[in-house]
Amino acid sequence: MALYRLEAKIFSREKRGRSVVAASAYRSGSKIRDERCDKVHDYSRRKKGVVESVILRPENSPEWAGNSGALWNTVELGEKRVDAQLAREFILAVPPELSAEEQFQTASAWAQKELVGDGMIAEISLHHPKGGNNPHVHILCTMRRLDGDRFSAKKATEWNNVGLLVGWRESWANAVNSALEKAGREERVDHRSLKDRGIDRIPEPKIGVAATALKRRGIVADPERFQLVRYVKSLNAVRPWMRTIEKSKEIHQEGMGKTWWERSLIFASKVGQSVRTTVMDTWRSLLNRSPGGPDIPPMGGGPEHSR
Repeated sequence: MALYRLEAKIFSREKRGRSVVAASAYRSGSKIRDERCDKVHDYSRRKKGVVESVILRPENSPEWAGNSGALWNTVELGEKRVDAQLAREFILAVPPELSAEEQFQTASAWAQKELVGDGMIAEISLHHPKGGNNPHVHILCTMRRLDGDRFSAKKATEWNNVGLLVGWRESWANAVNSALEKAGREERVDHRSLKDRGIDRIPEPKIGVAATALKRRGIVADPERFQLVRYVKSLNAVRPWMRTIEKSKEIHQEGMGKTWWERSLIFASKVGQSVRTTVMDTWRSLLNRSPGGPDIPPMGGGPEHSR
């Protein structure tokens, strides 16, 4: 199903001496020599997962700005600080309901209008992971505008404005929905938070590439991030049930127990251990506040909450 995602972050040199040249090679599935450290970054072997990659640049920009190696080596060599901010990266989820061509065109048109139109040079790479899930786009953008044939001496700090990010988030949602409508699809995405949309659900945390790699390589059988996601999903599964108890002290389940607390026990017995612990804690707390409720002892010795 179509999911919304626009993640914007700064790609800096301070973390483990990262190179934006290496980042470009990885995202575009290519081989690029890093002139700053005299090292070749070869990710051409992963080309299969990279559907398409292109550099979009403002009009009248120099030819070298359209070449990945020349562009990002110029950025690397031009930034002297050990903690230099090298690029801004956007990660966009693209609807699996669209074809690869439609996905790439949607992201490219958005980047052209919102980023390149404001003076950034943007390298866009569409990725289709091996498992077939989570198609997404990486966009690496320059932090400086061009001044003739060179980058400006000053970075465009106005691009860091929070209000601009809010606008990007909304415009990307509009772009995705327009593409889905054009393709004759009924799915739609929403850039607003769950709270702003009136949805009573805890946001699920991201698993992330680090935890995924640990599990894929067999280093950790069940990484903590995977456990946390399952825990949050469990809480969301029982959240409506908990709200019902909190408001009315009763759950209507025909033919299951004589009282609401008996029915809650039956329900709790059918869910996983992490959910059961959470439900029992909430149930016990509510009962202790209810006049005439049964005296419920602590669970004692039971497993702790899954995390």
